[in-house]
Amino acid sequence: MMQDSISTEALARQLAEVGREVRELLRSTAVHGAQLDTDRQVVRTEGGDDVFGVDARAEEVLIAGLRRRCAERWPGVLVMEGFDEPIPIGIPVPAAAPTWTYLADPVDGTRGYLAGSHSAWVLIGAGRSAKVLEDLEVGAAVEIPTLRAGIAMVACADTSGFLSVQEDVLTAESTSLQRELIPKADADLERSFVTVVRLLPGGHAAIGSWADDVLQGLEVYDDMYPCSGGQLMAVASGAASAVLDPRPFLHPEGFHTHPYDLAAFVVARAAGVIVEALPPGPLLFPIDTSTPVAWAAYANEQIAAQLRDRLPKLPT
Repeated sequence: MMQDSISTEALARQLAEVGREVRELLRSTAVHGAQLDTDRQVVRTEGGDDVFGVDARAEEVLIAGLRRRCAERWPGVLVMEGFDEPIPIGIPVPAAAPTWTYLADPVDGTRGYLAGSHSAWVLIGAGRSAKVLEDLEVGAAVEIPTLRAGIAMVACADTSGFLSVQEDVLTAESTSLQRELIPKADADLERSFVTVVRLLPGGHAAIGSWADDVLQGLEVYDDMYPCSGGQLMAVASGAASAVLDPRPFLHPEGFHTHPYDLAAFVVARAAGVIVEALPPGPLLFPIDTSTPVAWAAYANEQIAAQLRDRLPKLPT
């Protein structure tokens, strides 16, 4: 068991380094001139979403990084936003050995990042022969900040209890500072951020009505940050008390979270965040690029219990 935890910790650290490689490519391009003209263009629609030019550049680095850093020791396949079919990451030897399933979003929050309004995140998870989100054993979340930002979070974890969090100081001579992920510890929701996700016109009325039922009588605030991974990390870092995303039920024709948007949920759980499905239950969503995911994240068990008791029934 000890050797196994060492192996997963080593993999988590390698996933974080792959995320850093993606961030450095995108940031260096933007700093030394401007974002490429093609970054804002949709170059294809595949694997669950529109793929912008910036996504296409990031995915090349991510695939190459996984193959270079992980293929020999942790071979398997990669399921990633932007690709309809899994991508091989090494060949298991012997052939009967367990293979790893990697799940990734190379740039989660592309639209806000391109607008310069919000950080994006590189999200990567992995699990041996993983079939559903709950099977993931390691995760990494690497912040891609806007050009106005001088620091970027890099967090990785496994299910054995390992959690590493650093703040990369983005200067000419970059350094990393150790820090902690500390979710909100008390049960008081007043004047905190509790976001019910609704990103596109057309679903605001139904989702807003559901949100009003959940949050009636509370003074809480919305943060419509268009990035599921970023919302999850906000709860993990103590910036938010909870996030609830019922869009698959209440706005089925709109944008949804997909499994790759929660690829790094292991990091948030390692910090103490409750991450679960809506209605409440385990994350039994298949590891693919198309399944809509209704989910919730709570800073602690007391907040989870309060808000679960308020949840209206969702349509079937």
